Amino acid sequence: MDVAFSDGVAFAMFRPFSRPWRLEDVSPDAVNAIIPLSLLEAMRNLDTPIDDGLAELAGEMVAKRLGLSTTVASQIERYRQQAERSGTIPLDEAVSVFRLVSRRQDAALVFADAGRRAARYAARLGSGLYRGLVRASPRPIRRRLGIRAAARVAGRVFWAEMRPNGALAEVTVRENLASLTGVAGLGCGFYGAAFAELMRVLSGFEGAMLHERCRAQGDPACAWRATTVEGYE
Repeated sequence: MDVAFSDGVAFAMFRPFSRPWRLEDVSPDAVNAIIPLSLLEAMRNLDTPIDDGLAELAGEMVAKRLGLSTTVASQIERYRQQAERSGTIPLDEAVSVFRLVSRRQDAALVFADAGRRAARYAARLGSGLYRGLVRASPRPIRRRLGIRAAARVAGRVFWAEMRPNGALAEVTVRENLASLTGVAGLGCGFYGAAFAELMRVLSGFEGAMLHERCRAQGDPACAWRATTVEGYE
């Protein structure tokens, strides 16, 4: 089933983690609903016409854009409800959504937008009290605590292993939707954007994630390393 999501959905509440997370807890048969939600939201966002005064063409443009279809709208609402319950969807359905995005000419833009959206949603999964403590901490402590929080979320939502690397972090993903869909490389942009945004939101990180190893190049796993932008550190 090929499906699609809603722009700027605000979740009132996420269920916080109730116990320590372990990578082996991740089910290979299910994907957090945040991911397909973000993919379809990003697709709809990029398909929304710019208000440029060409109103007479809007109807024709909307009819041709999948992201603005009623099918996509209904799927966005369904995934939004699942995400609010901290729910999951079947793996094959998530693969279909990822494949749908990969077929677009602007797939790289959709994946980047979706990765940032997914990270912002995922960051809300942790304890609000803990996030408040992180924000109130001095910068060096905030960075360490934030990376720890980001690592927990990255594992739970994105099947990733995030580890401290000096003052920053590195991330390894052995299996992901990009590789399962057969678009590793292109689809890895979703994950790189997600990890960078997750660290920005939770630790104040300003920089980029360098994609140093990729399944598309024959590596056993995809790997990213955080690097700061000159002038921010």
